[in-house]
Amino acid sequence: MKQQTLNSADVESRPRASKPSNSITIHGFSAHVCLTACQLFIQTPLRKLSLRNRATGNRFESMKNYVAERVSNVDRYERMFSRIVNLQGKTVLELGCSRGYLLNAFLERRSFSAIGADIDPDCLARARALHGDRIKFVRSTATSIPVPDNSVDVVYSIDTFEHLSRPHAILTDVHRILKPGGHFLVHFGPWYNPYGAHLEDIIPFPWPHVFFSMDTLLNVAAYLYESPDYIPACYWHDDNGNRRPNPYLDREMWHEYLNHVTIRKFKKLLRTLPFETIHFQRIGFEGNSYRVATLLNAFSGIPVLEELLISFIFCALRKRSL
Repeated sequence: MKQQTLNSADVESRPRASKPSNSITIHGFSAHVCLTACQLFIQTPLRKLSLRNRATGNRFESMKNYVAERVSNVDRYERMFSRIVNLQGKTVLELGCSRGYLLNAFLERRSFSAIGADIDPDCLARARALHGDRIKFVRSTATSIPVPDNSVDVVYSIDTFEHLSRPHAILTDVHRILKPGGHFLVHFGPWYNPYGAHLEDIIPFPWPHVFFSMDTLLNVAAYLYESPDYIPACYWHDDNGNRRPNPYLDREMWHEYLNHVTIRKFKKLLRTLPFETIHFQRIGFEGNSYRVATLLNAFSGIPVLEELLISFIFCALRKRSL
């Protein structure tokens, strides 16, 4: 996708309308409260705490930045994975590979037989054009992966699990394709983390889905998207750089896009699967994005807060040997 790249100074200096004028109607008191909160995080000093500005930097300004930000975390992922299994020389499949940029980044660090699986045919077509024969790409469904039984050493999934519409079925199929003793490595953000709604590029305050329903958030997001002062994320532009039709009007798509999996639901799901859980890690807040990270992490052990004060889960599952 092509887009004129804006630096953070440009974004900060652009004039902001106090009340966007468009054809979208705000419905109900809660939506007006949500819109006011958004405007506070855009127009006042609170913008320094905005999820888009602080936690994600300039990742939304161009696809180049977006991919670079994603790939920049591969060293961290590899350190996590290496505590469980060495990818070198293995047959490795990424579930939810998109255009293959993470899988390709792993290949630059280790030599292994790479398979990328994704449900989106357009992403797979782009991935094949980008990576050629370096990576084998297959089209998965919500419930299956077209790979033979007992043929893969490692399956991993990074920030995909929360999008699986049939998690039990697809994880059962992951178990099928793994060799005995093979590993499934899962990294994802559970529903109640600050970014759980996946709207940080337009709803600027943390935990919006805790305070408002998704219908309310989508109503406000659709309203803000039509604002002349809103700068859409790079993926909301087509290949010619034109802004796509308002994506937040398709509520059915958004409700299918997220499965709202919490830590509790994830643990309950694991108990129904034939895997052996060999590692389960809660990843708290870190880095410059959260100056109060240490304080927040200290409270994360309180049961009522553990679902909220978390960034990610990393879990390693193993298929039992015969």
